[in-house]
Formats: sequence, structure tokens, C-alpha cells
Amino acid sequence: MIKKVDSLKRKINMFDAVVWLILVTWGLVIFYPIYNSILVSFMTEGEYVNSVFSLYVKDFTFASYRHVFTEGRVARGYLNTLIIVAFNLPLSLFLITSTAYALSRKKFLLSTAINNLMVFTMYFGGGLVPTYLLIKSLGLVNSFGSLILLGAMSTYNMIVCKSFFYTLPDSLEESAKIDGANDIYIYAKIYMPLSIPILATMFLFTLVGKWNEWYTPMIYLNDSKKWPLQLMLREIIGSNSLKEQGANNVASVQQSYTMGVKMATIVATMLPVMCIYPFLQKYFMSGLTLGAVKQ
Repeated sequence: MIKKVDSLKRKINMFDAVVWLILVTWGLVIFYPIYNSILVSFMTEGEYVNSVFSLYVKDFTFASYRHVFTEGRVARGYLNTLIIVAFNLPLSLFLITSTAYALSRKKFLLSTAINNLMVFTMYFGGGLVPTYLLIKSLGLVNSFGSLILLGAMSTYNMIVCKSFFYTLPDSLEESAKIDGANDIYIYAKIYMPLSIPILATMFLFTLVGKWNEWYTPMIYLNDSKKWPLQLMLREIIGSNSLKEQGANNVASVQQSYTMGVKMATIVATMLPVMCIYPFLQKYFMSGLTLGAVKQ
């Protein structure tokens, strides 16, 4: 009997070791391109040509970053993205949480019908052309308003948020209504303070979605000065040569090189979200876990 237990432990340990090896290998495969992008952004052109794949930088330089931030487009893209996120984020959180709260109320007779209609829009939409015509009729083409309104209401996020509200005990609402509170007070003063995990989850989903958005701005924004960061990044990466950026940047071009500037732009673009995520990770995981179980 003891031998069987020891044999089972060895098998489990061997299985765990294989799983850990696979996960570590897969993690390195995912992590190395990011790490290599950071290295290339600090490399000189000569070092990059001699060693495309490297584990460290021998000749450290900030020339690519100086070019990125002095050239102006990335800074302008940062500003445009921050303006869009600053207006879209609170609007999106309000629409998602208020709709989820209303549809999670058992006494709301139309909750099932409205929920089914919203889920229907996840699979069937009007299409790009009708959406563009609608935005044009509202006078929002080539304005931040189109990017702020489009996608402000996410059905998927609403469903996750609604599932989280189901986990909160009904006695909270009943006790509040006995004391004379209405639904607006219950939503704002009771449910929202208890919903920090799901709010952090929705905050991160919405922030990352808007931060990485480039296709919608490409459709609705004609003025390049209004382009958000990701669309600027797309233009920079799509450039075949730094010389295409104008004769005013000759000195900067001489000190940097195309791939270094591309990698520096990528790092500057993804750095803010990477810095924010660790602070929200605890709430993010608990929000997804609680929101996935209906009680």
C-alpha cells in the first residue's frame, strides 16, 4: 500500500514538473518578443544589425526615444487618447453598471426581454456603412464624439457585471427599501461601494479596449492631428523610412534608425497599461471570479 502511494506521488510530481515546464516555456515564448522590443529600442543601429536577437544591450542609447518624443506625433497621440478615455471611461462604466443593476432586479418584468435584445446585438449588427451614416447624420464624423460614444455600452461587460450583482444578497435591497430608499439610492450608495472588484474589472476592460483602438478612429477621423496613439503607432510602424517623416528631423534620423524608433514607439504605447495592471490585478481576478458564478 505504501509503495502504491509513493508511486502515485512520483507520478503526480512528474506530471506537475511536465506542466510547469510547458507553462514556463510558453511564458518565455510570450515574454521574449516584448523583452526583445525593449532591448531593440535602446540599441544602436550597428548593434541591432550584428545581433537581432540578444539578451542584453551592449551599446546603450536613448536616441530612438528622443526621436519619438521630440518628433511630436506620439505626444499628440497620447493627448488625444487621454481625452477620449477621460470622457469614454466614466460614461461606459455608468452605462454598464446602471444597465446591469436594472436587469438584475427580479421585479423588473422586462429584464429578460431587454437582456435578450442586447445579447442579440452581440451576434447581429447593422454593419459598418449604416453605422457610419448614423454617425455622419449626428455630425460626429472627424470628432472625438464618435469615438467616445461608439462602444461606450458593452453587452459582454454588462453581462459580467450583472452576474456579479446576482452574487450580492437580496436582503441589502430589501432592507434599504424598508428604510425608504429608492433604486437610484440603492444603486449609488449600496451596490456601487460593494462592487469595487467588478468596477476595477470593467475599468480595465474599457481602458485597454479604448487604448488599443485604431480601426474605429481610422474610419471616423480624417484629421491626422486628432488621431489617437494606436493610429499614430500604426502610421509610424507602416513607414518604410524615417526620412519620410520630413526634412526637419534630419539630425534625429542620423542618430536613430527605423527599427529602433518603431520599437521605442511600441514600448511607449504599451507602458502605461502595463504600469496600471499590477495595481488592478487583485480586483480584476476577484471580479471575474465572482462575476462568473450566479448564486
